[in-house]
Amino acid sequence: MNLKKQEGITLTILVVTIVVILLIVGASIGTILSRQGLLKSAQEAQQVQQNQAQKEEQKTNDLIDSVGSSGSGISAINLDESVNSPKLKEGMIPVKWQDGSWVVTDSSDENWYNYREKQWANVMLTDGLTVEGIMDVTTATMQEMKGKRVTNVGSMFVWIPRYAYKITQNYHKGGDSITGNIEVCFLKDATNNPIKEGQIVVEYNAGTTKNYTTFPDGYVVHPAFQYEQSITGLWVAKFEASHTGCTASENTGSTDTNVTTKTLQVKPGVTSWRNIQIGTSYSVCLNYQPTLNSHLMKNTEWGAVAYLSQSTCGKGSKIWVNNSGSYITGATGNTAVASQNTGVDTNYTSQQGVQASSNGNVTGIYDMAGGAWEYTASYLKNGYVKEPGTDGAISNNNKYTYGDVLIKGANKAKFNYAVASTDDATNNYGANKEKYGDAIYEVSSNSISNWDDSWNAEFSQFPSTETPFMIRGGAYDNASLAGTYAFKGSSGEAATNCGFRPVLVVL
Repeated sequence: MNLKKQEGITLTILVVTIVVILLIVGASIGTILSRQGLLKSAQEAQQVQQNQAQKEEQKTNDLIDSVGSSGSGISAINLDESVNSPKLKEGMIPVKWQDGSWVVTDSSDENWYNYREKQWANVMLTDGLTVEGIMDVTTATMQEMKGKRVTNVGSMFVWIPRYAYKITQNYHKGGDSITGNIEVCFLKDATNNPIKEGQIVVEYNAGTTKNYTTFPDGYVVHPAFQYEQSITGLWVAKFEASHTGCTASENTGSTDTNVTTKTLQVKPGVTSWRNIQIGTSYSVCLNYQPTLNSHLMKNTEWGAVAYLSQSTCGKGSKIWVNNSGSYITGATGNTAVASQNTGVDTNYTSQQGVQASSNGNVTGIYDMAGGAWEYTASYLKNGYVKEPGTDGAISNNNKYTYGDVLIKGANKAKFNYAVASTDDATNNYGANKEKYGDAIYEVSSNSISNWDDSWNAEFSQFPSTETPFMIRGGAYDNASLAGTYAFKGSSGEAATNCGFRPVLVVL
């Protein structure tokens, strides 16, 4: 009897224990399964974590876009097999022109570029860039932005792929009614091997010179595609540089702009950044995007754009002059050589506006003719110029003062010319006839007081030590003298009609 009683008590306790456990478990399950329960919270946290991981993975995949990488730069898919695919880094957003607007795309889009059809690759940086339906372009993935319209542009750059060239008409000629012809041979990767089989390339080492009696039978590798190492291409600013304080009405030539404290941008429809010394513009460009090897455009790089523009992949004819007396970036007159402020159109995308583009459409490079004269990181080197690493003044007569930082800078970011025994424009021009690719000697007949001996009768005045720095393109009021083949010497001082342009190199 006692044993049965004990067993009954034990059974009762067991049943109570089980009930209590079930109640506790039930409550816990209820809590876990409730809307605010721990299980749901954990699941939500896990989902957030997974979404974030997927987003980060997508950002990486966006950058790589299913293609191989070279160094720290990422090459896009080779959509146009005739040219090197553009090299990208994070923060460079591919865009294409579609239905009257810029639209975000990615490097797998077969409609991004086609150089055979004169459609050049464009990117925007994220400075000021806004995209329809996107809260923050710096954190959004390319998948989220792709196909959406750009509502406010970021700084714009255009890809110039590595090529060799051949001048087949009017080599070393210039003046009235003389326009030359240039053929280009695109090169594979960072080599001197043509992408298209059967083309003969004359392989000169970058930095060397060559004197042609007539242009060689083969294509000459353009020297612009050497920056510390052989490179697959360049990203050239689409417009003349401006700064973030520029508007369509501000005349930056009358304000204190010879400083490195303003923020550079490359955008249409604003006044260009002028009244700045060449040395200051050189420093501004170096500090602009150092991870992208930003630098002030060299004369050889100017030549690379000019020659591609003259080819069948470019406009192939004179680029119309930006004749805006307000120095509005991307503006153009109503004829190829319109006088200042005559029929100005400030819309670079219009039918008139694209005539000022390097390829005759909205995907090209602007302000290469007129607007402001543009400083290049190029100068006349004489015996007074001290090389990098030396101390003291760079000239006994201070003619190089405005660009001392440029002259003392790295060789990769500058280009220099020799001074003749008799220092003047004509003799210095002749002393540098072996330079090539810079759109000087090859596309002009002389450098004399007439000043119109380049192709299309554009400005041709070589530097002397009185004006040792090279400027390009002409100004808005130079009419027919302005153009991609216009060149002139400058003191490098801050001037209201002199601006500049940056170039990026993704290694």
